[in-house]
Amino acid sequence: MIERQQTPWTQSELQAIAQHVLSRSHADATEVVLSGRTNHLTRFANSQIHQNVSEQDLVVSLRVAIGQKVGLGSTNDLSPEGLARAVADAELMARLQPDNPEFPGFAQPLPAPSVNATSERTLATTPADRAAVARQICERAIASDLSASGAYTTGLQQVAVANSNGVWAYHQNTIADFNTVVMSPDSSGWAAYTGLDAGEVDGAALAEEAIVKALDSRHPQELEPGHYTVILEEYAVNEMLQYLVAGCGAEEVREGLSFMSDRLGETVAHAGVSIWDDGLDAAGLPMPFDYEGTPKQRVPLLTNGRVEGPVYDRRNAAIEGRRSTGHFASNATFYKGGAKPWNVFMAPGSHTKEAMLASTERGIWVTRFHYVNRLDARKTSITGMTRDGTFWIEDGKIAHPLRNLRFTHAILDALRDVVMIGRDTKLDQNWFGGGTRVPALKIENFRFSGKTLF
Repeated sequence: MIERQQTPWTQSELQAIAQHVLSRSHADATEVVLSGRTNHLTRFANSQIHQNVSEQDLVVSLRVAIGQKVGLGSTNDLSPEGLARAVADAELMARLQPDNPEFPGFAQPLPAPSVNATSERTLATTPADRAAVARQICERAIASDLSASGAYTTGLQQVAVANSNGVWAYHQNTIADFNTVVMSPDSSGWAAYTGLDAGEVDGAALAEEAIVKALDSRHPQELEPGHYTVILEEYAVNEMLQYLVAGCGAEEVREGLSFMSDRLGETVAHAGVSIWDDGLDAAGLPMPFDYEGTPKQRVPLLTNGRVEGPVYDRRNAAIEGRRSTGHFASNATFYKGGAKPWNVFMAPGSHTKEAMLASTERGIWVTRFHYVNRLDARKTSITGMTRDGTFWIEDGKIAHPLRNLRFTHAILDALRDVVMIGRDTKLDQNWFGGGTRVPALKIENFRFSGKTLF
């Protein structure tokens, strides 16, 4: 079999591993998912690089079906013995299971479009290239009497799905992911980039963004909790949106655990708010099929503020008499994951952040959120903290920095009270391994429920 190696696996090597697993299975039907990554990481803290590592791994996950009994197995031991052990474990698990009447069988072969998501510049990025970006941040932080920390990852992600029905689907994409936080004793600033192409990582611009925030947020002032107009940068919008779309799977909707439940066709947000999932759009982190090998469809979630509908995997589609939209978001080891949107876009508007600021008489500028937790999935209420650059706005200008605030608010209320939508968007990775691309938002009546000492 194929030994682990320093260069990425070829498609033919992955296909050989999948066929070996399928040939070892004695079950009625078998599905194999191969998830490979070849990542290179440069990490820095206290304004100096302290780690430079490379990691390569290939996880083989499988589901086997004996009648309506389904068992799971997983391994990253690619030896014949390791693969045989994973198959045997899955078959044993299946035999010990009760029948699963909701098991729809494995996917049939369907043509999936290919998406070019590989950047040669990312593949060619060296440790010295990553160090050069980190150096720009660190040197400028030191010059400003600040301390910089962060990480820069470049690499290649590979996914393949095969089953005993003849499905074979393969996709690869590069990834370039950078983030930094720059700090003084009483302030901090944040900057980040996520995309396919490391050539787009602009160290000077990222340094400027984070350092200016850290300098401008020194000596923060206290603000009483209450309802305020806010300008949320893309980082904050992305965090908020992930909690919204996590409830856009068919199972959550059917079981009454989603804001979509019993509200299809209802207007729940500002008319400018449109959100959709599209695994074929290279402006995100595309993947043209899901972990069952089903081709992805573009699925509108909200259109002009109106609820459209959820995404489906095979199990939930079978339960409701529908067809899968290609949104099984987890591999076989996490089969209960079900259908999730994981290539999410929010439509941009026509306003710059400068125009949002100039139009705001009194309000709060929020760079990003952290420590966010869901309170009520159906009501979309969440709570969390501001972080890395929170400012008081007065008469269309940044007046002074603020101590961080706790917010407690419903996402749908925020989207209903949107008054301006940014014309530019930023991409970030999300919980499911895909990407979320969003604009900044100006929102009225945003509730801050508490304050902090920092």
